[in-house]
Amino acid sequence: MANHFFCLVHNITFDLMKIGFDAKRLFNNFTGLGNYSRTLVRNLQKYFPENEFHLYTPKLIKNRETAYFFDQAKFSIHTCPHKFNWYWRQFQLTGLIKQHRLDVFHGLSHELPNKIDTVENCKTILSFHDLIYEKYPEQFPYFDRLGYQRKYKRSAQLADVVVSISKSTEKDLLELYKIKKDKIQVIYQTCHDVFFNEGTLKNPSPFQNYFLYVGSIIPRKGLKKIVEAYSVIGDDSMIPIVVIGNGKQYFEEVKESIDQYQLGNKFHFIHQVDNDVLPAYYQNARALVFPSIYEGFGIPAIESLLSNTPVITSNVSSLPEAAGEGSILIDPLDVQALAKALKQLNDDPERATKLGEQGRNYAVKTFHPKHVTSQVFKSYTA
Repeated sequence: MANHFFCLVHNITFDLMKIGFDAKRLFNNFTGLGNYSRTLVRNLQKYFPENEFHLYTPKLIKNRETAYFFDQAKFSIHTCPHKFNWYWRQFQLTGLIKQHRLDVFHGLSHELPNKIDTVENCKTILSFHDLIYEKYPEQFPYFDRLGYQRKYKRSAQLADVVVSISKSTEKDLLELYKIKKDKIQVIYQTCHDVFFNEGTLKNPSPFQNYFLYVGSIIPRKGLKKIVEAYSVIGDDSMIPIVVIGNGKQYFEEVKESIDQYQLGNKFHFIHQVDNDVLPAYYQNARALVFPSIYEGFGIPAIESLLSNTPVITSNVSSLPEAAGEGSILIDPLDVQALAKALKQLNDDPERATKLGEQGRNYAVKTFHPKHVTSQVFKSYTA
């Protein structure tokens, strides 16, 4: 069992613990849920290194993003010994949790293994990011949506603590899944440590003085609305927009819209940028433009604010929480409002600079990794 320990850094007393994580997305997903998992687990090991950390994943990828977890002796990595990955994760993981005598098991992305409630003396934590599949079901294949609804709702009901990454997601959990309010804790997420490093960064970008879009190129994130806003403005003096992200069918629709409005010289596409150079793209931008209709949180917003770059984003879902000060909030369906905001910052770079300074102060205060990680660790020990 755990040993008693007093942490001078955080001025709290707790038992040294064996903490386990569902690390499927930590090792295999390299966008939102994967970034959340890697950042949180890395910070827990950084700020609370005395504990023992177990990572459970049906399979794993070793690359630049995941290398840290192989290099740190404090991490024990457990993988599926056979080809039935889904079965191992859903039905056999509980046996390993019992065998390893974990004090805490944390499902980092909506899921807990079956019968986790039969494990004695193991507190269960569940991070819940969003209910997009409930709010916009038409954007998900039918059987995928049914699986999410069954697994995620069951997991939220089983968990001892549900960590909601925004007040918006908490509201959805209360209304749609009837989760008891007293077991939900709203704990914002943070982002990669590189965004908290002040100083001059090398600039790998061939672009200067532009608006920026970062995120998957899918319908709900609103890239086509940006194209339409540029067409409404109809001003050759508008600075271009650099798009960092990937997409499929909707990406083709966006390109068709760009061709239709003859805006090819205003949109530049980059499919992927590594985390260590991504801050430079934010720092050289006039503003991030992120008119999404729904986000569980909205990491690009805080990445931008931490880079002293203001944000034009939506006044719905969690985005006002993520964007805070230093942001211009608009109705994501109102192309005229988006066009007005773009034109304002295009014509007034000094205003953009002032908004960026306000935004960084808000982001550092609200989303600092030590602050966020301490809140999560407290949910383990309370």
